[in-house]
Amino acid sequence: MTRSVIIIMITLSIVTGCTIDPAEPEPSQPSIVIDDTVVDTSVLLAEQAYISDNRLFIQFRHQSETIDSFAILPDLDVTLVSGTSTTLALQQVVEQYNNLPLAQLSYIDPEQWIEYTHELQALPVAGVALWREFRDRLFASITPKKPGTGVVVEFLKREELFFYYDEQGLLHSVPLHDKPAELSTRDTFIFSQLLTEAVPLLSEYISAARGAGAPALLFNTGDTADYGYPFIYANRESGQVVFLRRMPGDPECCGPTGALLPDALVHTTRSHLECFLRQPIGSVARLFSLVSFKLVDTVTPKPVIFLKDQPIPPVSDNEPMDAEAWEQELSELAYSPLTQGSIEYLVDGAAFFARLVDAIQSAEESIDIRLYIFDNDDYALKIADLLKQRSKQVEVRVLVDGLGTISAASARSPSTPEQYKPPPRIIRYLESNSEIDVRTVLNPWLAGDHTKTILIDRRIAFLGGMNIGREYRYDWHDLMVELRGPVVDEIQTNFEKAWRLQAFLGDIRAALYRPGKPVNEPQPNDVPIRLLFTKPGDSQILRTQLAAIARANQRIYIENAYFTSDDIIFELAMARRRGVDVRIIIPYQSDSGIIDRSNVRAINAMLVNGIRVYIYPGESHIKGAVYDGWICLGSANFDQLSLRMNKELNIATSSPVAVQGFLDQVILPDFEKSVELKEQLPKKWSDFLMETIADQL
Repeated sequence: MTRSVIIIMITLSIVTGCTIDPAEPEPSQPSIVIDDTVVDTSVLLAEQAYISDNRLFIQFRHQSETIDSFAILPDLDVTLVSGTSTTLALQQVVEQYNNLPLAQLSYIDPEQWIEYTHELQALPVAGVALWREFRDRLFASITPKKPGTGVVVEFLKREELFFYYDEQGLLHSVPLHDKPAELSTRDTFIFSQLLTEAVPLLSEYISAARGAGAPALLFNTGDTADYGYPFIYANRESGQVVFLRRMPGDPECCGPTGALLPDALVHTTRSHLECFLRQPIGSVARLFSLVSFKLVDTVTPKPVIFLKDQPIPPVSDNEPMDAEAWEQELSELAYSPLTQGSIEYLVDGAAFFARLVDAIQSAEESIDIRLYIFDNDDYALKIADLLKQRSKQVEVRVLVDGLGTISAASARSPSTPEQYKPPPRIIRYLESNSEIDVRTVLNPWLAGDHTKTILIDRRIAFLGGMNIGREYRYDWHDLMVELRGPVVDEIQTNFEKAWRLQAFLGDIRAALYRPGKPVNEPQPNDVPIRLLFTKPGDSQILRTQLAAIARANQRIYIENAYFTSDDIIFELAMARRRGVDVRIIIPYQSDSGIIDRSNVRAINAMLVNGIRVYIYPGESHIKGAVYDGWICLGSANFDQLSLRMNKELNIATSSPVAVQGFLDQVILPDFEKSVELKEQLPKKWSDFLMETIADQL
């Protein structure tokens, strides 16, 4: 069997074989015996199969009913040439696993079944038991034997299961959000990480399957009936693999509700009216900031066209800027003192959300969440349900941006299950049958709170670019950091002020708030950390990064999806003319079409000025930068809202350990994954208009 067949079959065996345990059906479920094993009858079980050209005929049993079906197989699109290296083979399959070849089952009556199949040769069918045994051996090999720990495995953006051994040495698997609270996650695996481990093991099992000598096989996977992948067709000779899906008839539309536009209009109106009661000072300050920076930008433009006649030198071998002198300058420039703590980088949703679930489950006193978006998709509801459960034992507060959360309800991740129907309002869902205290940030002048921080027991803080939603867990490349130490006290104070700000006379409440005694003591391995903000009238993040660009002597590496700041681009072009190695990572596609087209103009302007631009293959939501030996990362984009209007929170440090960790775990790997542009991107006549709009947003 070709390696591609083996690898892709792993996907379905893992996904479908572990989401339920057919060997232990619920007492209320009817069951049957297949291969001497008790199986839940809600599972689809193929009994006969035939194939003719590209038409596959399957007769399967669902509960007590026998159903005749067929599927049109798609064109062959996964064929590996003999002699292809293992690494290349794995890469090819991993690149395709998000777009697996699928075929949907359609139904025919018994007379048609007989007519279509009576002259065809039967296709061997493998039973569920083989998959179950394979699954147990595979996951036993990656699950730690040490008590109190386990591993998380993600299956095709559908489910995360937590695997662990109990005290008796028995292997268990449960959904991540239902794992025992006393257990911690030691490691997280995604599909691609299991391939090397699984290929030889699955080869052993396939060679022993019924009909192993046949050119093709149909496998029962044990998947549930609706929207699942109950069967998989694999052809040994051609390398073709097709996932067969059953969908119920006429599924109801599960897109966003029609209440989105009214909700947005009501919230916007309410924001401008109520803000004068909640935040009379802040509302005026935001309006003043909006008008003043628009005036300044108009009077003092910095288009890079002014630099076109200045030569671009080769990259020079300069010494980096003095870190100690830079930190002293920052103390005056940022109005933000140095604190300290530990930094752990959590790259992508698999790492962050596994750690977040652990932290939520182990919280003893409080959970404080401050986000731009708490989505209403299926994954966000898993986190919401966990928070609702914990709110019965600990204090849970959730602060979300109004417009951000409302607008997120209009988007739908491409990986969302077809049958999912979202609740119309996530705020109401969080409050229903729970003790969660929820407050919504108002949006005067369409500015918001773009900060993303989560605090556990005032001792752990998560900060970065991720909100709560399916995109952040499954679809996007993103970053959060886990912080401990005195810096957490500073973030907690910032949360408390933001929380009070969204109450009656919030300006006064926030101004009068005085933090209690710090609860976090410095530890020997802590590093110096500085919090940087964007607040009404105080653009610390913009001011400090412009200064860092101007002072950098050696390198500037930036990863950000939103490049609409002319000031930033101008200073980067100036740095390049000083011989600084300036490199930018921008995703191929952002979550905004306007930004995508505006980025084209920004990219072309940077290329003309000698800046190296790398296109990340997919959606990268990371917001971080390296300036010689100083890093700055967090929630802030390089657009006007993040740099001038929205509330944002970044961390910054000159710690060599932290800087090198950011390079090794984020920036350098992303350079490797990205494609460097060697020529300008094609332009459209509308790009100037898109840039003008983006400059205002």
